[in-house]
Amino acid sequence: MKNISQQQGVGLVEVLVALLLLAVAVLGFSAMQMTAIKATDESLMRTRALTIMRGGAETMRANSGGISAFKTAVNGSTDSITIDGAAITKNSCVKNTAAAPVAADSCTINQLATRDGLLMKSYAFENDISIGLVPDGCPGTSGNQERQCFVSSWGDTTATLSDSNANACANANGTYKNGSECFIMEAY
Repeated sequence: MKNISQQQGVGLVEVLVALLLLAVAVLGFSAMQMTAIKATDESLMRTRALTIMRGGAETMRANSGGISAFKTAVNGSTDSITIDGAAITKNSCVKNTAAAPVAADSCTINQLATRDGLLMKSYAFENDISIGLVPDGCPGTSGNQERQCFVSSWGDTTATLSDSNANACANANGTYKNGSECFIMEAY
């Protein structure tokens, strides 16, 4: 039979070991929660970016004669562009009626395309997304129906294709860079 004095403090050691195990489990659970939150945020940004790019692709299909003006507006750094003698903003080319806004009769195809590009860029900015169109079309495509490449990015990634820019979404040939937070979508 063991002496009672030899067992003093053993219960305290068992409690401390149990608390240590509980602390490790709680820290592991917290790390798992943080990873889940980051994945949810990434998924939300991807969904927003894809929605914006799909809208842009549909806009280009609806006004194929204004693709060049649309591309200039999306890639530009200003909120107003002069097209055919008129300063165009994201709110141009619309008549506000009592019922609902409708397209103005006096806007040209290029003015409408510019307005659409500025509006899309503004919406992307409001959702913390950078958007751009590759100036020369998608890498490796040519022919009668040149494909346009939308690039959208968030975080520290820029919405460009570049071999020299470390923060670019992808290399000039369209290969994604490691760690980039972006999407590239072909549209035609």
